[in-house]
Amino acid sequence: MKIKFFKLILPMAVVAFGIAGAMHTNAMSKKATTLVNKWGYTHIEGENCVLTNQMCRTEPGPSCKLAGEQLYDFVSTTSCPTPLNKIQ
Repeated sequence: MKIKFFKLILPMAVVAFGIAGAMHTNAMSKKATTLVNKWGYTHIEGENCVLTNQMCRTEPGPSCKLAGEQLYDFVSTTSCPTPLNKIQ
């Protein structure tokens, strides 16, 4: 009975723990990459998104501004819809 347990159940348990560990570390790395500092972009009406020299972050907080203008995250040359927040 003990031999059957070790030959059948133990390898399955090791594989299950391995898969659970791999999924956990994958989820952690995805979360860490979403909360990074980014360069802020201004969006001038009728023009493209323009890169500034101000670093901002994606985490919640006070608005990231440069010369009174809200800075945004870059998506494409004509689209920067997501407002960024100030690095504290």
